[in-house]
Amino acid sequence: MKYMRGLVLAIPLVLGVVGSNISDVKNINSYKGVYYDNFNYTDNVTFKRTEGLNLDYDASLRQVGDYYEIIFDVINDSNVDVEIANFKCNKDNSYIDYELTYENGKEIKTGDIIKKGQSKKIKYYVHYKNPIEEDNYQFDSSFSIDYEQVL
Repeated sequence: MKYMRGLVLAIPLVLGVVGSNISDVKNINSYKGVYYDNFNYTDNVTFKRTEGLNLDYDASLRQVGDYYEIIFDVINDSNVDVEIANFKCNKDNSYIDYELTYENGKEIKTGDIIKKGQSKKIKYYVHYKNPIEEDNYQFDSSFSIDYEQVL
């Protein structure tokens, strides 16, 4: 396991054949003072760089049963409480499962609050569950979380 920092929102990814790598470039519109830190990820994830609120990494899912997991802290370093205004994670399909939860498995909900000066640990899990039977299968492992000030 390794550590990295950044904030995550992926662009569409392509998994042309089994054994291809997944490459993500991430960025997000986020409430000022909220950032991600203390990244822990599986060995099949390669961190490239972090720039501001952007995270760039590769992940490899070579065979059925492979998965990758990224666990990170959402840190509210602002002077106000913030809430999760919106979040998006792809829906499971016949080939890939996606999960965006708190580290303990609890569901993330719109309106969840992160108080000023506090943090919450989030887990993003992607699992390759069935052989891909389509040529040039398009694979999008993006997710996003938007934050707003609690009013």
